Amino acid sequence: MHVFAIGASGVLGHHLVPMLLRRGHDVTAMAPGDRLDRLPEAARRIRASLLDPVAGRLLATEFKDVDAVVNAATAVPPTAGSWALNTALRSTGTAVVTDALQEAGVGRFVQMSITMAYADGGDTPLTETAPFDHRPERTTIVAPVQAMEAAVRELPADEIAWSILRGGRFVGPATVQDQQRARLRAGRLLIPGDGRSWAAMVHARDYAEAVVGALERGCAGETLNIADEPVRVADYYRELARVDGSPAPGQAPDEAAEPSHRVSSEAARRLLGWSPVHGIWPVRGGER
Repeated sequence: MHVFAIGASGVLGHHLVPMLLRRGHDVTAMAPGDRLDRLPEAARRIRASLLDPVAGRLLATEFKDVDAVVNAATAVPPTAGSWALNTALRSTGTAVVTDALQEAGVGRFVQMSITMAYADGGDTPLTETAPFDHRPERTTIVAPVQAMEAAVRELPADEIAWSILRGGRFVGPATVQDQQRARLRAGRLLIPGDGRSWAAMVHARDYAEAVVGALERGCAGETLNIADEPVRVADYYRELARVDGSPAPGQAPDEAAEPSHRVSSEAARRLLGWSPVHGIWPVRGGER
């Protein structure tokens, strides 16, 4: 199968592209910037952005020679900062992709999404039918995700076997976990609120495995959560500190906690045969 991977030059592409190549697939990867050069030489590379004025025509032409497309284009700021680029990629960029898919007649499509958009579920397990968070303070994160998924659902599932994979927050090398570990070592990371909120995370390699599964199986019209077993925020920070030998984090009871996301990935286990194997904890001295 010839797979066209959009935005696969970052942490996900580091796992996904070699994985696809090892399984005998041909890969074309498209992304802006120089990080494409880090991908295996066997992958064909196109340096371009979904927001380029000619992106639509480029994709419509390139897609004629591919069997499946993965859209992993994202620009989540690593720290508090502007979400404008990420918003544009998820709204405008996804529409460019879906238009090109239909014009070229691509048979399979996998769209990367996030569990972060869910409303606070407390201790209730969140399945794919759980509502999104529509509070005004969450609009910057949630509205682009909603627009992105809506664009994908408009695709005719009987012609394009599309699937949406809502991933937990990535952990592993080169993810936000590196920053969390550094802040713990420096004694600058505090547990927000009472720390009892649930967090949904997934190792980037485990998420890549789910993408491969969705590509190979089709999973037409399915939206699936892809997350490891949920963990309470306080337990996560304390165990992360213990693994690294860092000082135990204190608490910031007056700081607002993030929404509680006790995400269930049972549907992905059933439909993809997927299960996380790399875990959410770092390993000293090397990558998992």
